[in-house]
Amino acid sequence: MRSSNFLRQAKRRHTKVISEEANIFSADDQIVGKDTLASILDVSITSVERWIRDGMPVAQRGDKLQEWVFDMNQVKQWKKHNS
Repeated sequence: MRSSNFLRQAKRRHTKVISEEANIFSADDQIVGKDTLASILDVSITSVERWIRDGMPVAQRGDKLQEWVFDMNQVKQWKKHNS
């Protein structure tokens, strides 16, 4: 059985990798997937889903066969006006 300290350290390593990956995106990029958008904006996927229900712009809606696509420029404008 793993100790809780080991699990905390593993979570920190995982978070560090995600935050390093988030830096490769620019504001002009289209982001694929709710999970990628959530990690870039440092929020939960639940928050992204709530924002979608509240009217956040989506470039392409996802389903079982297609991923979600978000335009970062539109998302940032929407967040600025709805914060």
